[in-house]
Amino acid sequence: MIKSAAIVKTKTLAPWRELRLQKRKAKKIAMLERKAIKQYYPSRIDAPIIEVQAAPQDDAPPTRTELEAKATELGIRFDGRTKDKKLSGLIATALAQGA
Repeated sequence: MIKSAAIVKTKTLAPWRELRLQKRKAKKIAMLERKAIKQYYPSRIDAPIIEVQAAPQDDAPPTRTELEAKATELGIRFDGRTKDKKLSGLIATALAQGA
């Protein structure tokens, strides 16, 4: 029996196996291309990070502490069960009556 280093393919693959093999080869080629591109064009994530402080939003709804402070300033009675929406409504009516 003679053993050789060359392997001769005489057997054909089933069509679904051939398609599967082609897909694997295409994925491998695409991966190698992405890797090569990444070496030439490094990611922007590696760039130095610049810290930016967020500007306070003026259009944000008032917080609970701001509502409570305004209500005590206007002399409105409330407790912990009073919802923010109702408290802001009471403040609006008190400001409308006072103006």
